[in-house]
Amino acid sequence: MHLTAFLLSALLGASSVALAAENPHRRAATLRSRAPKRASKPAAPVKRALSDDSQFLNSNSQKFVVNGTGVPEVNFDLGESYAGRLPIASPNVTNATDNELFFWFFPSANELASNEIVIWLNGGPGCSSMDGLFQENGPFQWQSGTFEPQPNPFAWTNLTNMVWIDQPIGTGLSLAAPGAPAQVRDETEVAGDFAGFWKNFVDTFEMQGFDVYFTGESYAGQYIPYISSHFLDLNDTIYYNVKGIQINDPSIGSNAVLGEAPAVAYLNHYNNVLNLNDSFVATINERAEACGYNTFMDLALTFPPTGAFPAPTSFATGNLSRADCDIIDDIYLAALYINPCFNFYHITDYCPFLWDELGFPSLGDGPNNYFNRTDVQTALNVNPHVDYRICGDNGLGLEHSLPSSFTVLAGVVERTNNVLVGNGNLDYLILTNGTLATLNNMTWNGAQGFSSSPFTDKFFVPYNPTIGDAITETLFQGEIPTVSVGLVAGGGYMGTTHTERGLTFVTVDHAGHEIPQYVPGAGYRQLEFLLGRIDSLTEQGDFTTQSGNFMGTTPL
Repeated sequence: MHLTAFLLSALLGASSVALAAENPHRRAATLRSRAPKRASKPAAPVKRALSDDSQFLNSNSQKFVVNGTGVPEVNFDLGESYAGRLPIASPNVTNATDNELFFWFFPSANELASNEIVIWLNGGPGCSSMDGLFQENGPFQWQSGTFEPQPNPFAWTNLTNMVWIDQPIGTGLSLAAPGAPAQVRDETEVAGDFAGFWKNFVDTFEMQGFDVYFTGESYAGQYIPYISSHFLDLNDTIYYNVKGIQINDPSIGSNAVLGEAPAVAYLNHYNNVLNLNDSFVATINERAEACGYNTFMDLALTFPPTGAFPAPTSFATGNLSRADCDIIDDIYLAALYINPCFNFYHITDYCPFLWDELGFPSLGDGPNNYFNRTDVQTALNVNPHVDYRICGDNGLGLEHSLPSSFTVLAGVVERTNNVLVGNGNLDYLILTNGTLATLNNMTWNGAQGFSSSPFTDKFFVPYNPTIGDAITETLFQGEIPTVSVGLVAGGGYMGTTHTERGLTFVTVDHAGHEIPQYVPGAGYRQLEFLLGRIDSLTEQGDFTTQSGNFMGTTPL
């Protein structure tokens, strides 16, 4: 995911480098400043013994055991998990075995997960996957505005074995060896490095033959298709048995299509939230028309498509400059005048900024030092200590790679017939119609795009029964209804969904750039679908893990 950057790049040029996938977060850096680090008392470590019959505990994995009751600030037992760094067995970099990727692996008690594992990757590029674990779908969460970590009833570990990985090298808690190049040059090298790390991971935890699923968001829309395509190319089901991928709000195309072209239609739809004045709206609509965006979007959202769409370079024509057609940034700046706390990750955020332990994705100040603490790195078997940043470019040269929808994504669909692409409708960084237009210009399994509108079928998310129980109980007692932070997740019809030829597109209402964070029930349901636990995202009924105590977890 995320962070860092102030304004989206202008329209892409004609060269292959200009058409490379750009960092969609480059406009956030100047909005943020580092707050002083605060001292915090770590939780007293109480050693928790693992069962000798644990599926993943062996002589190789023993050194990665995490004390579930000894993770600083977490005042409850996290259960069995393993964390640390493993070397990359790859020819791509000098001293490859001295470059290491960090992982935090949580086994699942779900009996259906005995032979599968799901990988979560955040994007950036250069953003730590600890953000996803910490604030989206991990077994505990410390979200914006909350005082301390909370158990997460919507933890994806309820469904399957989960591992969150910091990559490429130099990202988060991963290690770029001294003297070795501290960067990778393109997504091909990312994929090669990851494959080398993954073989070591599989051998360490004796996961040979496991089904592998990739999940992630934002710039992981580049990482995941390239890595999974490389895994499939290796034709080795012992180590690289990819069964499907799920990418949310993904960087899969050009910024011109993902953001610029649909920006005015987005403004027109959500101006009841943005509240921009009539003269600005009229002027920006005229510019969108002159830049060819309206014509392009009409063509791009025709189902079935009538043929390949024009290249993004055709947008700026005649006397129009690239600045004239930089629509999305002008809307963003206008929105800041109305709402100085406007958050392009989630447009319904308002002042004040929420305090945040990671300083992200809330754009307000936060300590931003949890994973940089010595006691935290010690608890997670990180040695030597690294200077942790949740996001940083690290000199990455990844933008030289073409967008995944131009190259490898279609092949992943064709070889797995299990690709899920989601978009949060309140995301102003990667817009829903931009993602859809990008997919509708892609050809997979013998046809281009979708044959019918993807907006007709409703995406159903089961209701969280504990919310109703909690509200009913407090009303009965004559108190104001309140719901614990860890249980806040709505249900019902939460968007739209459509599946054709092995590719599913789903939109999520109320969600911004990070679907599992803003609408955790929707993210959970998507994973159930990816894993084959349900047949369709239109299916109604309970979550597959639902029991008397929601998700098998005692309600807070």
